[in-house]
Amino acid sequence: MASEDEIDKLLREIAAQDSPQSAPAHSKDSGFPAPQRESSAGGRISYALGGAVILGVGGVLSGLLLPGLTMISTGAGAAVGAFFIALISGPPRWFSQ
Repeated sequence: MASEDEIDKLLREIAAQDSPQSAPAHSKDSGFPAPQRESSAGGRISYALGGAVILGVGGVLSGLLLPGLTMISTGAGAAVGAFFIALISGPPRWFSQ
């Protein structure tokens, strides 16, 4: 069994690690990539509109090919869904490069 001194020493080490004063300062070239800045609203909206057009056309085509589905409602549903999902999620990094 550990002695009281060892337990106290371990508790002090844990407390020193948890304190904010002992946190190491991060240098600029720490190996981590720099955080990406937020995308502009124009990039987000253009990405959302592009996704809506592409999936809307896909919905219209699937409405033409599949029996029981109307082409307008399928295309409109796909376009609206894609627009809102792309608007919420935002463009990927490759889109804004």
